[in-house]
Amino acid sequence: MSTEPPRVPQSPRYRQGTVILQTEDHGEVTVPEPVWCTGHDDEYVGHLADLTHNGVHVRAGAVTYAHGYLELLDAYISHAPYGELHPEAHPVLSLHLDLDLDATPEDSRKVAQALRVASLRIDRVADEVERLRNGGQA
Repeated sequence: MSTEPPRVPQSPRYRQGTVILQTEDHGEVTVPEPVWCTGHDDEYVGHLADLTHNGVHVRAGAVTYAHGYLELLDAYISHAPYGELHPEAHPVLSLHLDLDLDATPEDSRKVAQALRVASLRIDRVADEVERLRNGGQA
């Protein structure tokens, strides 16, 4: 039998430039909501330190003959301003790369092309993070 309380879904209320969220440790809080944040509607009530703003996920992958679709990249803008150990003063690029593959020459070329595309996408998201960190609208 679990002793943990049930997880409660978040019921965010959005206002111009802010979002009102419920937290376990600070009750109801109003925090700035960046225009690039995709929202908090699918989140659960947690601690203020766990609040993270996340942008749209940018992905890249390769369709191979032997393995089908392989996702290589998942990247998005992220900002965790209230973290206890490492609060982020500015947005960062959250970058996830994954590939472990034994490939034919044909599939290797498909993966190489996908990595070139992934590289361009990383550069674009990094440019946007840099713009935000240099005073662009958050």
